[in-house]
Amino acid sequence: MKEAISASSAALTALMKVKGVGRRAALRIINSPLPQDDVKYRFLNLAAQAKLPTEVLSEAWERTQDELERTRFEGIKFFSFHDEGYPKRLRNIPDPPAMLYVKGDVAGLNAPKSLAVIGTREPTQYGEKVARRSASTAAEAGFVIVSGLAHGCDTYGHEGCLDAHGTGIAVMAHGLDKIYPAANRGLAGRLLEFGGCLVSEYPLGVTPMRQAFAERDRIQSGLSDAVLVIETDVKGGTMHTVRFSREQHRALACIKHPSNWNREDKTRGNQQLIAQNIARGVSDGAELIAFLNKIKDARSLTFETNNKSPADRSQTSMAF
Repeated sequence: MKEAISASSAALTALMKVKGVGRRAALRIINSPLPQDDVKYRFLNLAAQAKLPTEVLSEAWERTQDELERTRFEGIKFFSFHDEGYPKRLRNIPDPPAMLYVKGDVAGLNAPKSLAVIGTREPTQYGEKVARRSASTAAEAGFVIVSGLAHGCDTYGHEGCLDAHGTGIAVMAHGLDKIYPAANRGLAGRLLEFGGCLVSEYPLGVTPMRQAFAERDRIQSGLSDAVLVIETDVKGGTMHTVRFSREQHRALACIKHPSNWNREDKTRGNQQLIAQNIARGVSDGAELIAFLNKIKDARSLTFETNNKSPADRSQTSMAF
């Protein structure tokens, strides 16, 4: 027997189809799980109390039923904020997704340990190597690796996770009927093949939009116990995730480059975060392991930043 679509999933999805109603407003209206009986009536009643037009809502409800059935037909799971199965870490962030769509194995979403590996789309050669090695080291230590499937550091982070036969999560900024960038379709397929998943807060058919890439960054950090910045400029897009990680009280570390890389613009963000004691500096594999070993609960984690490093190591001596 086919499992019924949860009332909360249907109601929240329908609400967000109404012009002017986003995830925050939808969660204010549907602020607790809805019972499965008389769900359309309950939905319309709650929406009417919020002074939303009944005719528009009724039409949105019907479209939602078709959309969620199609989503399920495509093999994509979905969870509302109020559903069992919604990732525990996301429940506690300031701006959680009202809906979450998942393609692949959902087990990694509630894994005991997870690390976001993030950075510029155009890393240095050093950054490419370190992104891959860092993710591999963390995966070998039992961490699920979270990233965004973008070019550059994201790609190398996912590759490193797969090198270590780890579980990877890719957070997308569009509906899961697409893969963006298209060049990473093969990588997405391998993540799924080896027990990972693709995640999005957007329904099928939603195309990539600039704002969505910044918004998905809060989900990357939200699904993680800690965030590792490989490389970023002072104003790079990676700084969105850094800001979200701080708001969410996630542990934050940055790769600390050997001095010969410090003139690169794409390492200046790292240097600033470390100098301001916002992030812990990580210079080699041993320091990464030490950082990972301290991660037990990102919401209560405290540690001293380790920004005084010994003499700069050469590129070849970074033992990730």
